[in-house]
Amino acid sequence: MIKRTLLAGVLVAATATFAVAQQPATIVLKSGERVSGTLTYKGTASVDLNVNGQDRMIPFDDIAIVAFVPGDPSAAELGQLPQTDNVPELQRHMIVLRNGQTVKGKLWGFGPDGNTVTIDEDPSGQRREYNSSDVARVYLSGTGARSVYNNVLSNGAAPVPVATSGQAAGQTVIVNANQPWTATNVTVKKGDRLAFMTTGQVQVAPGAAATPDGFAGDTGSRSAYPVSTMPAGGLIARVGTSAPFPIGANTQPITMPEDGALWLGVNDNNFGDNSGAFSVVITRASR
Repeated sequence: MIKRTLLAGVLVAATATFAVAQQPATIVLKSGERVSGTLTYKGTASVDLNVNGQDRMIPFDDIAIVAFVPGDPSAAELGQLPQTDNVPELQRHMIVLRNGQTVKGKLWGFGPDGNTVTIDEDPSGQRREYNSSDVARVYLSGTGARSVYNNVLSNGAAPVPVATSGQAAGQTVIVNANQPWTATNVTVKKGDRLAFMTTGQVQVAPGAAATPDGFAGDTGSRSAYPVSTMPAGGLIARVGTSAPFPIGANTQPITMPEDGALWLGVNDNNFGDNSGAFSVVITRASR
């Protein structure tokens, strides 16, 4: 069912003259809570996030980061944020692009479907619009982000290879697309920070090649996938039997949510016609 829907979506995308999909995002609140869903914006001082079919309105004042890619920010990135809220208006917010470039300014808002981010840039105040597909993270509160990721700022050492029982340091894990989960033989504790270097691509349907970030043409419903905010075929993980979370092509360390065995998988619910594999090297960063 899902595969037929996905392929139908490919045909629709190829023939439609105009289509807009709501933008998947993860909002990191100042409290440390993380909420993932699809983002919409109605021109108010809040964003609407659709989480498993339920709308949640989140005020800007409660948000530290709006993230369009999975994974935690680096210490170097966090170090560019202001250490106090008493800063000039055009230095309050920061956009980090996926190519690593940073832009400081005053956030104006998002597109109605979250597909754009508009900011008045420092120092000129010129208003500029960025496509969300080019944006990694939008910082709404520098002090809030610094507080949430204080452990990253305090332990900014470069990752070192994982060395645990059953997993040699730097050994590659092959994640086959035709099976739901692959054991890594890596055991983690809650709060451990692991980085993933992923290469390769997989097929999730005939003619549907997916990178670690998933199949770009998957614009249909994703509610049946393990991670509903990620396209089919993307690299995902879980710890023990806890909720799966996205990895994608992100190479920044990700904080582990629970204690247990680490598993990697492909974001799909039908593996019969999948093929190919990702090669993933796991490294551990200081906590």
